[in-house]
Amino acid sequence: MNLEKVIFGAFVILACTLNFGFFVGEIGNPQHHHQLELAGTVFVNLIAMILKFGDRTHIGAVHLATSIVAVLQLIAASLVWMWATRVAGMPTEG
Repeated sequence: MNLEKVIFGAFVILACTLNFGFFVGEIGNPQHHHQLELAGTVFVNLIAMILKFGDRTHIGAVHLATSIVAVLQLIAASLVWMWATRVAGMPTEG
């Protein structure tokens, strides 16, 4: 068993589950989405994206491309979150 591949797989699965965990809930209700979960999701996805730079296969390039898109979407979600909670004044807690 290759430890590098195990760590890589663990980060990819953690990134997927954190993405899904933040996504679940009513989209217009910020009370269903915790800001620390979003921050953790961005952080873990950035680590997973950096780990994908080491894969030199064709499928590795596809995985890297999807990871870049996911990170860009998470950064956009973070900007929307900050605007909604700081500028528009939507409550983040019940």
